Amino acid sequence: MDATIRPIERRDAFALAALRIQHDREVGRATRAGFLTEYADALLAEIDGYRGWIAELGDGTPVGCLLALRVRKLPSLMAEGRPEWWYVQSVFVTPSHRRTGVGRALMTGLQRAARDEGVRWLELRSSDAGRELFEATGFGAPSPRVMQWTP
Repeated sequence: MDATIRPIERRDAFALAALRIQHDREVGRATRAGFLTEYADALLAEIDGYRGWIAELGDGTPVGCLLALRVRKLPSLMAEGRPEWWYVQSVFVTPSHRRTGVGRALMTGLQRAARDEGVRWLELRSSDAGRELFEATGFGAPSPRVMQWTP
């Protein structure tokens, strides 16, 4: 792997927006004028609620990223403190760097941080393309208690 993985910083907002555009184009979505700034502004407004990692080449070119939304429960009598879990919103690696270890390194960064910070669990929804990576890094089917409602 020729990329370095590091936690995202505020200065990465436009790089993350550019990676989002690449991802959306790859799955057939059209871009719109002003989206780069729209995404960067939205991320910066909510950045404290996220954990993320970016993969960069030696010259600073971004080749992948992972963003996880931090979900904190209110205190309860069952558990001390405010238990936290993370919802992995997106994992993207540019086509030129897939199957080089970048995706696994992003997932390892996420899992290491979750362990270090006492996160209770990680959750994600997998595309068919990502399933192999997620299973290889220990993700499996959720419990039968997980339910969803869509309006």
